[in-house]
Amino acid sequence: MQHRSHARLVPGFSLVELLVVIAIIAIVIAIIVPALNGARTAARKAATTNLLSQVTDAAMQFSQDNSGSMPGYFSATDMGGVANMDSRKGGFTMMENVLLDLIGQDAIVGTAGISNGGTGGGGGGSNTKTIGPFGNAGAKGQSDKSNIKVDLDLLGTGDHVYLHAGAANLSAASGQAASTPHQQFPDLVDAFGNPVMAWVEDRSAPREPLDITDFASKDSKTKRARFYFAENFGYLTSTGLGRGGKDQTIGTGKNGSLLNDPAMASQALSAVLGSPNFPLPMDFKDSDVHPGAPRGAFILESAGADGIYLAQRDSGAKALGVDGESAATGLAYKYNFYAGPKRLTDSNGKVASIDLVQGFDDIFQAAGN
Repeated sequence: MQHRSHARLVPGFSLVELLVVIAIIAIVIAIIVPALNGARTAARKAATTNLLSQVTDAAMQFSQDNSGSMPGYFSATDMGGVANMDSRKGGFTMMENVLLDLIGQDAIVGTAGISNGGTGGGGGGSNTKTIGPFGNAGAKGQSDKSNIKVDLDLLGTGDHVYLHAGAANLSAASGQAASTPHQQFPDLVDAFGNPVMAWVEDRSAPREPLDITDFASKDSKTKRARFYFAENFGYLTSTGLGRGGKDQTIGTGKNGSLLNDPAMASQALSAVLGSPNFPLPMDFKDSDVHPGAPRGAFILESAGADGIYLAQRDSGAKALGVDGESAATGLAYKYNFYAGPKRLTDSNGKVASIDLVQGFDDIFQAAGN
């Protein structure tokens, strides 16, 4: 007599159950990934804020040791020179100039020669570069200084080091619109992998600006002012800056920096660098208001997570009506106090003001009076 064996049926997932599981996993991933990205961005923002604090502390220590002068081997007037707005010979940024005083005083090994293409004067090793804001090696600025020779291997050494930062924060940023030696000189790099910009006030400019051109200008030859576009030409005209290779120019995508246009320098820089606490004129006669004082004599700016300095597609630009579709209007200092032709008001109808840079993801720190 034969006995038939019956195979035991093992229950499995139906197609509907499998789809439900996949959907649940997708939902969990959709929840977790943005949270992780948000946590990562928050951590990088905190690290960048801490880095900027280290630099402002170092700048203030330098200022105390040097009769109130802010760091920067070359003067703000010289950094704002026309020659510095030349990507073949110039592009030396204010942050690089600041680092010369904070980590590079003992790395300066000579002065650029006048007759031999910039190789004369001083010693230095094989990693010595000729840098400065004057373009041609033998040129001089109003400070009577010439371009200098710096041994990059000596940066951060010696008895005159004010800033102690890691190698990741002191490295040459990619994409700088500048001559090769300036591209090779270390930048201050934030936790997002992008160079930090520095703005240093020209103390020889008019002390009480009559208009925005007294506060900011394209260059120091066009108009003496407190700040100049030329001092950060190397960053603001880059088409592929930093770790993400971000295009700071407007480009076809209209997502560049609101600071990148030299023709709009007075308006844009006044909006960003001017303190919203000191407007002129005080009576707010119509909307023609300009800053009476900067945020500080020494101002640092990180481009933040998007890697673009005051991005045209940032929420802050859209709130002000100056996004990529209406970029020609640009930033304006008056937006701290006006919405169109009308004064800003609070919920009680009383006049109010804002700090327009708070609408962007950029990180600012200022020091000095």
